[in-house]
Parts: sequence; structure tokens; C-alpha cells
Amino acid sequence: MIIGIDIGGTFTDGVLQDNGAVYRAKTLTTPADLGDGVVAVCRLLAEKADVSIHDFLGRVERLTLGTTAVTNILTSQVGRRVGMLTTAGFEDELGISKGRRLNRDGWVVRPPELVARRDIRGIAERIDRDGNVLRELDVDEVLSTATELVRERGVEVLTVSYLWSHINPVHEELTERALHQAFPDVPVMCGSMLNPIQRGYERTTFAALNAYTSGAFSGLDHLEGRLRDLGLRGRLLVINCAGGAMTLGSARATPLWLVHSGPAAGVAAGAVVATEHRAPAAIACDMGGTSFDVALISDGAVTRTVRGEVFGTLTSLAHVDVQSIGAGGGSVAWIDSLGVLRLGPKSAGASPGPACYGRGGSDATITDALLVLGYIDPQAFLGGSMKLDERAAREACSRIGESLGLTTEEVAWGIRSIALNNMAEATRATVANRGQDPRTHAIISYGGCGSLFTAEIAKAIGIKRVIVPEVASVFSAYGAASSAVRRERTIAVGKSIPFDVPWLAKKASRAISEVKKELTADGVQEEDRSIAVEADLRFRRQVSDLTIAFPDPDVTPESVDHVVEEFTREYVRRYGRGALLLDATIDMVSLRVVGTGRQPVALPNVAEGTGEPAVSDPSSSRPMQLERLGPRTDVPVFVVEDLEPGARIEGPACLDGADTTIWVPAGATARMGSQRTLLLDVEAGND
Repeated sequence: MIIGIDIGGTFTDGVLQDNGAVYRAKTLTTPADLGDGVVAVCRLLAEKADVSIHDFLGRVERLTLGTTAVTNILTSQVGRRVGMLTTAGFEDELGISKGRRLNRDGWVVRPPELVARRDIRGIAERIDRDGNVLRELDVDEVLSTATELVRERGVEVLTVSYLWSHINPVHEELTERALHQAFPDVPVMCGSMLNPIQRGYERTTFAALNAYTSGAFSGLDHLEGRLRDLGLRGRLLVINCAGGAMTLGSARATPLWLVHSGPAAGVAAGAVVATEHRAPAAIACDMGGTSFDVALISDGAVTRTVRGEVFGTLTSLAHVDVQSIGAGGGSVAWIDSLGVLRLGPKSAGASPGPACYGRGGSDATITDALLVLGYIDPQAFLGGSMKLDERAAREACSRIGESLGLTTEEVAWGIRSIALNNMAEATRATVANRGQDPRTHAIISYGGCGSLFTAEIAKAIGIKRVIVPEVASVFSAYGAASSAVRRERTIAVGKSIPFDVPWLAKKASRAISEVKKELTADGVQEEDRSIAVEADLRFRRQVSDLTIAFPDPDVTPESVDHVVEEFTREYVRRYGRGALLLDATIDMVSLRVVGTGRQPVALPNVAEGTGEPAVSDPSSSRPMQLERLGPRTDVPVFVVEDLEPGARIEGPACLDGADTTIWVPAGATARMGSQRTLLLDVEAGND
């Protein structure tokens, strides 16, 4: 048995693979203790396997968890108190934050403060850009400064980031050893050891973010203890933000890797689905209860970035490039100071939840609007296990309507229209920012609420096909169950091409050996491993990098030439030939070794059937509001589980599944595939 679990803002999802069959479960997230939701999902999956929870967990080979533990700390800003040692004269680097400012509800604000300025101390040491020591480190100064931070300031974790430490880490290494000996109970995190990259600010924020979120593991350790007590004997893994799995021990050293782990797992699974359905260019669209997440898939590979913003802080984190907006099923509608209807980013979450959940919520949300408009059957939500209160949803929309002079249906239509427009714009922008044409892409639609919108998002931006996997409502959990172990090592290069390739090859070989050791420690057998090498390149004096893969793990003059050619080709594809800097110097900023370990995967159910097109009869109909004004339309409703492979349905139609609903608008066609994947063509009759 293999289990994947994703803890979302509203629902906790689970997927079980048992002897080739795939089962799924969904329950409300428990904000007070996220472990309660995980245990509840395990109990539901045990019921499907028809065994007790102890026998069930005892048979589980691997449980992989997409966790919000780190994300919650950053969102609520309740991280550990961090003390920082840095090169004297650079104590204000974090506060200046490269001059970046954020827009928060119309106010221009600084990025979140990870380390209070009074807890940052300068150390009189200096190494130059070539790695030469200009001023030796005084260990006594380090210890006296750290003693003040720990004993008097009460810091809980120390981080160290000296200038040019990625070239020569000797001072950071000396500092770490001294601090560990003096304060064995205080964690110490060094920038050069966690992520030795060229950019000093991003290297510093990476260390600070890891220190700030290091308290997340108390909750994860508690959860592991609960699962072990309930009978879990197999491996417990967590999903990282690059879409791979890692052990709790590995993640403990760099907890920041767990930020956005759930969305990353979904995108990784989306890449597999895109390959299976011959969609080399695809957009992963995930609409859950809290947010709408968008990511690109190119040639069957997830689009990643090595530098980006994590909750307002610019840092050097290699992660799946996911763009998020506040447009989930629980996103709250409100009226701004100009009397305009707005939506999100605030979410009702699981507690109190949308008004229709009957758990104390009173604000109108997207889910309430969909219920009022007839897109959701209140008696069939979560397969009928959770009844929705349509009256409460109407009252929530009506209260907004009283202020705007609109009817309940007009408010609900407005909420849905704003959500649809925001999601279409986010999807279009994500593709455009990568220099790609959305019309050449397919949409991979998942999340409990996603398929009520993705067909119309596709229409809005010129996409012809939407792919809805059978496990779409729990797709991130499915991705967790199917994920490979992933380990990375980064090497700072900082050289212009051409350079001494044997020097780099030696460093790469050492990093490959280290990654292989880490995979061994993670329990990955040698025959299940694969090693890839990639480089971050840019034109001289530019600030943005492009990541290009080497043809094989061997770093040779020929492979470096290949990388340069691919960099130029990708630069032209993304920015246009007119932007190409002819004869300009190309810098290799860093090299990255990526090791992956294959794991047993959660295979999709394969249904029997001819696959020949067949017209299906609806099981019922539902009155739905298909336009802002005018009467409702009786729309045919089909039960997804009753559709056979080859079944073909013309829109408008609703397809009600056990845990989601798929909306097929007029002019679109849905066809059931052999793996029970629904293929939606937004132009009728288009194959």
C-alpha cells in the first residue's frame, strides 16, 4: 500500500494505491491541529480497504505528505526568534531588502522582517571576491556576540552569512564549529552550507528563512509519533517545493524546502498526465479551497525557478514555479471603499468555512455563489457525505446585494464572473511571462473546484483542450503518492565562458558523490537512481538567469558548449531574436546536481470499454443560471462514475463526481478516456 496526503487550507486529501487500485478520500482540514485531518483521512482510507486503522497503517509501505507546516509559519509570521552574524558593515542588508517594497491592501510596505535589526550583529572579518582572507576571523568576538544574542536577547536559532562565503566558506565553517561547541542546543544555519550561490542577499535570506521556519518540525514530529502509534511501519516522506519527496531528517536541515509542498506535488503529477496525453505544452491549474495555482509544463517537465519570492522575501530557492491568486472555493467576497464588489485574497478556510458549510461562516464565498447559481448540488457534495445549506448561501449573497442594489442571483453571478476573470488573467499572464503562446497549450485541471471553471478559462484565452484526471479533486495527494525522492546540491561558479572546465568537472564530481550518498541515506537503491546536472547562465551584467540542463552528468568542454547553444536558443525563444546580445559574454552563475530516486507509484485505474464514441443519457437535470439576467436553464446532469470509456457529452452539461463537479459549457464536448480521464474540447466535434 502507498498513501499520499495533501493538507490544504480547506480540505485534507488522501490517495491510496492498493494492489493496482487507486482509492481517494477527502475531509475538512483541522486548523487547530493539522494532524487530526491526516489521521481522519487515514481512517477513511482504511474503511475503503476494509481493515482496521492499525492493520491498515501496518501494511503501508510509504506515506508521503504534502504539508502546510512551513507555509503556515510564514503566513502567520510566527517563526522562531533568529539572531544573525554577518560581516561588519552589512548589518542593514536584510532591512534594506534591495529596495524592494510590497503592495499590501494599497499600502507600500517593506518585506516581512525575518530577523529584527537589534538581533543582527556585525563580525569584523573579511574575505574578498577571489576568496582571499583580508581580515582573519576572531573566534572570541564571535562567541561573545553570540552569547549576548542567546543569553540576553533570547534568540532561539542563529544564522551566519558572511560576505563572499560561497567562494571561501572558511570563516563560516569556523563560526559554526565554535557556536555548536558553545551552544549545543541552539541550531546554527550558515548560508554557504545551505545554498552556496553567488547572490549575497538571496543567500542570506535563504539562511534566515530556514532559521525562521525551523520550529515547523515540532508539529511534524508529533504527527509522525501519532502515526507510528497507530501502526505505521513504512517510510514517512514529505514533499518539497521542487516536487520531489524527502525524509523528515533531510528536511529538518532545510525546512524551507517544504514551503508550497502540496501545489508542487500536483504540478509534478500534472507533468506525468501531460506526457500520457501527448500534450508537450500544458498549464497546470489547481483550484482548491483557498487559492488558484498556475504552473507551466514544457516537454513533459515541470517549469522550475531557482530564484523567486517566498511570502514577500526574495530568496534563492529552487522550486516549482507556481503562481497563486486568492481565488479558491472559500475566497471571500467583499465591498471596497468605492462600493465595488471584490473577491479574496481572504479565505473562509475550513473553519468557519463558506456560509453554506453550516460551521459558523457568514461571508459569501465562491462556493456559496456556485451553490446559489445551481452549479453545485447541495445534496451531493462530497458524495453526499456533507450537505450544504443553500439558504445560508443565499442569505450571505443577499447581504452583499442589499449594499449594492443587486439581487441574490446577480451577486452570485458577479462573484463567479470576477473569479473567472481573475483566473483567466492569471493563467494568461503565467504563459506570457515565459514567452509562450497559450493557444498551443492544454490545461490540466484539478482541485476540488477547478473543473467548474477551467473549460471557460480555456475559452477565454484560446486553449482548445482541458484534461481532467479521474483523481482531479485529490490530485496533489495523488502527486505525493507518486513522487520520486529528490536531492540537490548547488555549486557556485561565477565565471565567464570559456573557463577552466576540469576545475568545474572536479567540483561537479564531488557534488554527484554527495548526492548519491544522500539518496542512499534516503533508502534509494542504486538501480533506482538518476543524476542530472544543470547550469544557471546569463549574459554579462544581466540579472536574470536561465537554467539549462547538461546532456549527461559528465561536465566536459563539449557539454559546456552544448549548454551555451541551448541557452542561446532558449533566450531567443523566450525573448525574441531582437533581444539577443550578439557576441556578448555568457556567465555561468552556478551548477546544480539533481539526484532522483524512483519510488513505487500510484497507478491510475484503467477502465474497461471499447473507447468508441457513444452518446450517454443524463441521470437527471438541474436548473442553472447561465447568464446574469433571465430565467434558469434546465441543464442535463451526468454521474461521472456511470460513464464508460468513449462516452461523449455535448455541453451545456454538468458531470457530478463523488468529490467534484465538471462544468461543460455550451460549445464544448467531454469524452471519457480509458484511464477515466475526461477530455474537454472547447470546440464541439474537435478531437
